[in-house]
Amino acid sequence: MKFTSNDTRLRYCEMSLTMQSEQRGGRPNCVLVVDDHDDTRQMSLIVLSSQGFDAQAAAGGDEAFDRACELNPDVIVTDLAMPDGDGWDLIQKLASDARTKQIPVVMLTACATEAVRSRAEREGLAAFFFKPCPPDVLAAELRRLCSPP
Repeated sequence: MKFTSNDTRLRYCEMSLTMQSEQRGGRPNCVLVVDDHDDTRQMSLIVLSSQGFDAQAAAGGDEAFDRACELNPDVIVTDLAMPDGDGWDLIQKLASDARTKQIPVVMLTACATEAVRSRAEREGLAAFFFKPCPPDVLAAELRRLCSPP
């Protein structure tokens, strides 16, 4: 039987879903997406869900911190610009709280400057991407971060 590219992608997604579910005791890896733009947030949820993640969302830093405490996600993906503070405020708040300091944080931002990238390294972010980031690249990094060491 010859597989078309769509069949192959479907099989890969099914295998990926099975592997991820096994890693969390039958549940997919949880990713909290933080972005103040509704369209970007919704698109991220669709893309990550289609990649087998349990994608959850928050529109700003305060909501993101509350959701992180509630969900204990495997990874948080945050934008830099937000209506209530910024991504740096959120990162510092997460890092200083015992309930959230172990959660890897990935920054996904349109603020494409070397100063932002340098600060991301200093803050100890798990990964950093400029928008637009290809969905498969982001998903691969999230899978890597969710994998047991």
